[in-house]
Amino acid sequence: MTNKIYTVITFAPVQGFIEKSRKLRDLYGSSYLLSYISWVICNAAENHGCTVISPASINVTQGMPNQIIIEGNFPKGEAQSVLLEAWKCITETCREWIETNVEVIEGKKVDYTPWRRTWGLWTKYAWEFFWVQGNEKQSISDVREKLNEKKRARDWTGINWQGESSTLSGADGIAYPKLGFNSDPREYNYQQEKNDVRAFYQALSEKLGESFIKSVRLKVPDEKMSERSQEYGKSFIDPDEELSVPELIKRLITHNVISEKLTERLKNVFGNNGIILKNLAQQINQLSDDLNPTTFKDLSRFKDNLYTGWFQGDGDKAGEFLKSFANTPEEAQETHKFSEEMREWGSYFQELPKNHEMKNWRVIYAGGDDFLGAFYNRKNANDCVNFFSKFKSDTWNQPEPKKITVSVGFVWASANIPQRDILQHCREAEKSAKSSGRDRIAFRILFNNGNNLEWVCSWRLLEEGLLSSYRDREGGQNWTHIYNDVAVLESRHAFDNHGLSVGLGLLEIYFPAYLDVIKNKSKQLQPKYLDLIETIAEILGKESIYYKEVIEVIEELEELEADKLNKASTNWIINLARKILGEKDNYYKENTEELDPDKLNKALTDWIINLAKVGFHLCQQ
Repeated sequence: MTNKIYTVITFAPVQGFIEKSRKLRDLYGSSYLLSYISWVICNAAENHGCTVISPASINVTQGMPNQIIIEGNFPKGEAQSVLLEAWKCITETCREWIETNVEVIEGKKVDYTPWRRTWGLWTKYAWEFFWVQGNEKQSISDVREKLNEKKRARDWTGINWQGESSTLSGADGIAYPKLGFNSDPREYNYQQEKNDVRAFYQALSEKLGESFIKSVRLKVPDEKMSERSQEYGKSFIDPDEELSVPELIKRLITHNVISEKLTERLKNVFGNNGIILKNLAQQINQLSDDLNPTTFKDLSRFKDNLYTGWFQGDGDKAGEFLKSFANTPEEAQETHKFSEEMREWGSYFQELPKNHEMKNWRVIYAGGDDFLGAFYNRKNANDCVNFFSKFKSDTWNQPEPKKITVSVGFVWASANIPQRDILQHCREAEKSAKSSGRDRIAFRILFNNGNNLEWVCSWRLLEEGLLSSYRDREGGQNWTHIYNDVAVLESRHAFDNHGLSVGLGLLEIYFPAYLDVIKNKSKQLQPKYLDLIETIAEILGKESIYYKEVIEVIEELEELEADKLNKASTNWIINLARKILGEKDNYYKENTEELDPDKLNKALTDWIINLAKVGFHLCQQ
């Protein structure tokens, strides 16, 4: 019995409009929206006399997660009301700025009456809101489980519209002055609507640019004002885009003038409620400063002949870690402590590019254990590979070791590949790292035609120097040698029947130093046997290694003489892998719990082949 009541709240945008981000400015705006609304709810709960367990450090707005754990009775009606009021501040600020500043389009005064109803609907129905509360006998974990159950029943209202849909999500109507105008469908004129939409976005884009120029007092000659306004305006909205209301909001809140208007409105709405707005105002201003078109252009306009590396990461099994404290007296304290540690790391990682020796990279958001960033304008990926080769020890476990592991997806792409495609591949690469066993990174090469190569590797193997141990036949680090060898072997179907033997042969030729660990040529017995066991498991992606099975393997190894061990066959290594693989359904025979040697062989072979191909693209000097 806890003798305390816990309330858990979460919220999410309907239709996933935050996930469908096309540009970096969208992602910055999305991250801000979630942090802002979470911050407002947390402060409202504190003012109600409750204690916020998670997220910790609610005075820091940046990177706040959207699941809130509260100790005390924070009524559903009040929580939902605060969310809607906070969101209304944003929608009203954006709508009013447009109506005030874009009054004339193509010489005609604009009537905004038709679209106000749709803006009102988006103000009411943009978010799904979930609230659960336990009784005095229920722990935080019990209440979180109730929340997960409730989330299975979705809670949102769709908004209908007439006409074409957004080019970004395709799920909602285009935001322009005539949105919501009731007309006879038989009189609908597609071409006229397209002309009206384009004229509106051209005028809006130019006005955003003009407003920015005036606000930062750039010296622009009168004859150049229109040209420069269009140039800066495209940093916020491209005239060719057709956005829905929430998509438009994501762009507008990153504009310094609109962010200042928002700060003023927040003070008027929440100032009397005792909410201290200083930190929130600072983040709003910081957001617009970070996305200032004069400083943001290096990241938003990549050079065609250079490359970019994008990464997205997330902590592993944080929920399971927190469940370990369920029904214990210290559950609330440990939950708060964990949140505090991860939020502190998020703040540290967010600022790292400013102080790091490596240049031209940025962390877009770091909300604790989830983060997104980019390396830009790069000739090669060497710096990126070196950074991630030590990421777990030098970054993730700084300033102190974390209680959970982390999985990361990294995408290397040329600058002319659309950001929307790259971001989608980032999400997929992260999922691949998770599904391959967690505690690892998935390196993905994205080509202009949409094809990709992927290689997944554990942090342990990277930090032991797997990639840096590569040596070509001349003792150098020319990855062309192994890349060409793999291409020839594939063309001759050499990997079809005895693929693993061929693959291990490549490792012996090109990774001789590292193969000492895999084949265990050291005379030290038990420690090195354990290295061998862990190495095979790391390659294949273990979910768990059972202690009893490890002991059995070690006992078997101790009975072998060193010279016999050195001559161990490929099948012997596979037999070891079978014992230590643990819960890995990908390598089981169908409808059984018996490991399939063929699948196992193929997994190891593919891993070696992909190592050669991805290594060539990322590590070639």
